Amino acid sequence: MSPCQDPLSTPNHRQPSKRERTLSPLLPHPTQRPGQMTVTSHHLQVLAPRTQFPTSPRHLQKASWKSSPPTPPPPYPSGAEQDSLGEDTFNMKAPEVTGQVILPPGKRTNLRKLCSERIDHSMRVKFNPLALLLDSSLEGEFDLVQRIIYEVEDPSLPNDEGITALHNAVCAGHTEIVKFLVQFGVNVNAADSDGWTPLHCAASCNNVQVCKFLVESGAAVFAMTYSDMQTAADKCEEMEEGYTQCSQFLYGVQEKMGIMNRGVIYGLWEYNGENPDELVFREGDCMTIVRREDEDEIEWWWARMGDTEGYIPRNLLGLYPRIKPRQRTLA
Repeated sequence: MSPCQDPLSTPNHRQPSKRERTLSPLLPHPTQRPGQMTVTSHHLQVLAPRTQFPTSPRHLQKASWKSSPPTPPPPYPSGAEQDSLGEDTFNMKAPEVTGQVILPPGKRTNLRKLCSERIDHSMRVKFNPLALLLDSSLEGEFDLVQRIIYEVEDPSLPNDEGITALHNAVCAGHTEIVKFLVQFGVNVNAADSDGWTPLHCAASCNNVQVCKFLVESGAAVFAMTYSDMQTAADKCEEMEEGYTQCSQFLYGVQEKMGIMNRGVIYGLWEYNGENPDELVFREGDCMTIVRREDEDEIEWWWARMGDTEGYIPRNLLGLYPRIKPRQRTLA
């Protein structure tokens, strides 16, 4: 057979079977010229099964993506579809918010569980009122100081180191709280474990305004610390601002006490006397200084109270009486 001879025109050429016509591509008609195709009823019978042949889902997806993007499924089934699912199937309603936290197995939580026995208990955290008073005085929480002070049995009580609420307020510079505590009647001369009074604290801060207020409220000017035996005037910080004004005021009070106000002073503590020449007095007693010091005694002054005279220790005296504690009432 020559290369140009049509293979279908040879006498030995066999016609394809029906199965071969179905599975094989369309062949050109023997009389058809190259590039031309004649559609016959034979070809239509062959094409009919191919157009009705089911297409795979993958082919459908590719064809749909080319025309339009895929549409996501609805989040929840429609009413008719949900009814068809039945009551025993899953429920697509939004979950109810109960406040419960689902934890992995083996994990513990401090959150209270529903239906817990502790819910019926009236369990409340209650802090020590004295601790709250000490802390609020240091932090400057004036509102809390005004409320909690009525719950404290004695606002002058100290902590383990002897520090009171007035110590904290003075050292922190909360003047408003200092005035409130003093006017409420806390002990203005309470000493800590080292003998520091609130006046010592104010002097170490060179706070002359607080020093004046404490002295006028019955602070002991000659009270000394236990370790170094120093008064408040000795505690003024020389290298800090306000030293001159603070030290001059406190040393001036020491020099003029027993002379100014016609020598009138007040007892800040109770003293029963240990020797016959000593004067017995109570807290708040008014006395007059006759002689501040002599050749025999420097820290003991000679005073008169009524018709009685005798020695009195100067470290128990004040230029003004101490403010009496306020009655414990909210009214």
